[in-house]
Amino acid sequence: MRKKSIAKRDKILRAAFAVVCEKGYYETRLEDVAKVAGVAKGTVYLYFKDKPDLYLGIIRWLIGKAVAIVEEVKKEPASAPEQLRQVFHRWIDALSSQPATIDLVFPEMREERCEIARRFRREVLPEVHRLIKAIADVVRSGIRQAEFRRVEPRLAALSFLNAFRSAVLANTNWLGVRTSPQRALDIFFYGINKD
Repeated sequence: MRKKSIAKRDKILRAAFAVVCEKGYYETRLEDVAKVAGVAKGTVYLYFKDKPDLYLGIIRWLIGKAVAIVEEVKKEPASAPEQLRQVFHRWIDALSSQPATIDLVFPEMREERCEIARRFRREVLPEVHRLIKAIADVVRSGIRQAEFRRVEPRLAALSFLNAFRSAVLANTNWLGVRTSPQRALDIFFYGINKD
């Protein structure tokens, strides 16, 4: 893609990001994106065939920004743990400056008119809270027995669920990570620090 085309595509993505953050995915129209980008609606269609294609373009663009942060941090003279801390904090800072980014990743959870979102919050979210509480109770017990260090139990429960999710994803090989589920559990229990 020519440099001018890359710049125009980036301009459209920045505009789409702003519009989706403001209005939500379902209320965003390509006309709105074109207006904010200062281009004709047809120009948006030159780069993105439809709204789902534009949405996926935004997600790829955001991931590209996340990768750029990692690459930038890797150049710094710091230990690997410190580099990961820097990546984590820079990602958090970036999300904090644009809190609506979360809505881009889970658009159905934001949209009040989306029936599946209402049903999820009403029917499933209480069960998710119950699951987190059950796991957190196990963590609290482990803390009392001095089997675990003092941590926030609900956050530990969420980390445990993320380890399970990672194990399932690793088992699919979709992300090019093929390993045993036990290794995801080991990372949950022992982390990646050497000590």
